Amino acid sequence: MNKGKHKLIDRTVDYLHTVLGVACDILGDVSQKVRLPYYLKAGNVFVEGIIEGRSCLLVIADELPDGTALAKRTGELGAIVGKPVVLVLENIDTIRRRVLIANRTCFIVPGKQVYLPFMGALLAERGMGNKAVNAKQAFSPAAQVLLLTHLQKEPFEGRIISEIAKQFPYSVKTVSAAAKELEQAGVCTTEGDNSGKFLRFMAREEIWDKAYSWLTSPVQEVLYCDSMVLIPEGLRFVTYDRALSEYTFMANFSGEAFAVYKNDDAIKKLKNDGTFNAVEGKYRIELWKYNPALLAKDGMVDALSLALCYKDSDDERVIGELNNLVKRICKA
Repeated sequence: MNKGKHKLIDRTVDYLHTVLGVACDILGDVSQKVRLPYYLKAGNVFVEGIIEGRSCLLVIADELPDGTALAKRTGELGAIVGKPVVLVLENIDTIRRRVLIANRTCFIVPGKQVYLPFMGALLAERGMGNKAVNAKQAFSPAAQVLLLTHLQKEPFEGRIISEIAKQFPYSVKTVSAAAKELEQAGVCTTEGDNSGKFLRFMAREEIWDKAYSWLTSPVQEVLYCDSMVLIPEGLRFVTYDRALSEYTFMANFSGEAFAVYKNDDAIKKLKNDGTFNAVEGKYRIELWKYNPALLAKDGMVDALSLALCYKDSDDERVIGELNNLVKRICKA
């Protein structure tokens, strides 16, 4: 795969994950492996991926025919490979877009729009982002990281968005989209002009209650393993009951659990080679939607992310301790 097309796939993964909160894992370029008629294969790049647990084939077309032909060829591809085919495009005009949607043809234009009917007709476009956020009523990983950083580490009140973006592995566009989500939730406003947008937050002691319905557990998946030697120390952070005992007055627990970033290459390799399993093991491994390192302190996950890990807990004592913890942090 040439560098330009490789970057397009990377941008697609980043867009789905950081802006929309959709999990996407790339398994590799299979352009040389797929057996297809010449008119379907010539010049195209085929990449195997998993979107929200669903195996699919991502296609970067060498040339774009008209919308009807494009939809027809994509349908033929899907019938041959037996899985959803997703077109990955640098840009798309209005006519082709309408034809693809009319034919329920999957496509992604990184940073602009996505249509994945096999996921339930998810459609998000520039200018329609607020509707998408309202529909799912949940922050993207980037928006959640932004808010938790503001509350725990470095207040962003009055800070210009382009400057905020420099301290995260996110683009200015991603941080701008995250700020719009926060604005939709009512915890801040964006002000300024073309020279720079900046953020104005509501009182910090009111933010948690206002944003709580939009905040989600950072845990994407829980797995287990019997040895921590293969997970570099810098990639793992103490979490779950052990972290709970450090942050609150809950008794210390004997079990060990670690949070890791699910999109880290080393973690994906360990998952694919069978180091982790879904049933049992000495160590609990939480695969997080965002990198716990962004908020962690002294090798431990941050307090507010930890509180969100227990969001669905029915243990009244745990909830009580975490509520007290949150109040101390948000009033600091």
